Amino acid sequence: MSQISTPPHEKEKTTGEIQMFEDVSTLERGPNGRLAETDPAVVKKIIRRCDYRILPVMSVLYLLSFLDRTAIGNARIAGLTKDLKMTPREYAASVTVFFILYGLLEVPSNLMLKKYGAKRWIPFIMFCWGVVMTLTALVKSYEGLLVARLFLGGAEAGLFPGITYYLTTWYVRAEAQVRVGFFFGAATIAGAFGGLLAFGLTKIHTETLKPWAMIFLVEGLMTCVAAIAAYFFIFDSPKTSSFLSKEEQEILTNRLRYDGVAVPMSDHFSWKFVRTAFVDWKLWMVFQIYVCSLCAVYSIALNLPSITVGLGYSGPEAQLITVPVYVFSSILVIVLAIIADKYAIRSPMILLGLIMSFIGYLIMYLSYTPGVRYFGAFLASGGAYSSFPGVVCLSTNNVGGKTKRSTEIGLLVGIGGMCGMISSNIFPSTDGPHYGPGCLINVGLTAYGILMTVLNVFLLKRANRSKQARIDSGEAAKLTETELSDLGDESPFFKYTI
Repeated sequence: MSQISTPPHEKEKTTGEIQMFEDVSTLERGPNGRLAETDPAVVKKIIRRCDYRILPVMSVLYLLSFLDRTAIGNARIAGLTKDLKMTPREYAASVTVFFILYGLLEVPSNLMLKKYGAKRWIPFIMFCWGVVMTLTALVKSYEGLLVARLFLGGAEAGLFPGITYYLTTWYVRAEAQVRVGFFFGAATIAGAFGGLLAFGLTKIHTETLKPWAMIFLVEGLMTCVAAIAAYFFIFDSPKTSSFLSKEEQEILTNRLRYDGVAVPMSDHFSWKFVRTAFVDWKLWMVFQIYVCSLCAVYSIALNLPSITVGLGYSGPEAQLITVPVYVFSSILVIVLAIIADKYAIRSPMILLGLIMSFIGYLIMYLSYTPGVRYFGAFLASGGAYSSFPGVVCLSTNNVGGKTKRSTEIGLLVGIGGMCGMISSNIFPSTDGPHYGPGCLINVGLTAYGILMTVLNVFLLKRANRSKQARIDSGEAAKLTETELSDLGDESPFFKYTI
């Protein structure tokens, strides 16, 4: 199937010379153990086959995850707080408590995923949160809702960082954002689907279950069924996939191992790689951007139904009117992701999204006109959702080695995910219908995110210049292959994505 030719990418290693690969889209190992080229059309066909088998499954799982965690917003409109006699402060607490275990268990979950494999771990945690979601329909008090939300966050903790890491075991860095954007777009669609589903479920009246309980029950059962089905559709890695031939598996494995460097990065587990993840300056720079972007996302995801009530719509109609906002956002997510991957850029698309979100929240803060504020919601949502995949990919693209990458994703999504605590507390019903303070806080956060993105670009470019200087001076050539392998993204031959 592949056409092995004389290796054009790798010179004979004399005097310790090691080359940097700018494009590994067609690299594989030939019979002689050296890098050779595969027909680009063959590689494209393999990647497309992976897309068909992986992305739809991951997207459905994340859609259900986001649908379940944000269902409380629709349940609030359907009478949850009234029936449980909850104050605005208690409702905010029930939303906030979700993020406690959600943040704390991200890193442990990713390490468990690496140990047990995606095929077993992802369906397991998914079934657990499906059960919790289903049982939430039976809560009779504020305290019961708190417990349910706490355990829902703990069970859901591993999905987003797990899928993000999982995709890096199938696709090289230059292909990442379209794939992350595709499955994160499912979260955006979840907002639209959640509004439609809630609108329909609130029309169902039974003697035993309130309309808000029907939302939890139906969505929870959907998740349990999907978790069982997911086990039969997930593959741990290219090497275990049944839809690829042995040769195709080898092509994927090698293009990942040599993604940007001539010497493959260490894949084995070591605590030193976990420790280096905690002190990686790139992680903590991206972390600040991540918090700003995700806070803007959660402000929409958790509060848009309440905001639309303030536009003059009643309960069910307020849920329905959120659908166009999410549809627009999902389209923008995919469009910007395609552009980002086509031109191998991350930061410009992040900036575009954050600026759009900044303008949207500013409009919502300054205006009291329903139509104008609705337009602002489109910009705020579209910009926030579309910037987020770029932030995630900027982090994953610039970290090397599976253990370090898995740890950093868990840290970023875990600690950063706690910013949902901000979003769940800045839109109290007492601030309605304008919700000015919440909008103003998001104006400030998106502005800070813009500033940090620009600063991060400067630091990454400076780091790349430093790496190139080490290559030009001959210092890099003195490093052994073992040293380069353990250095991972700190290798002078690993160039950071901007």
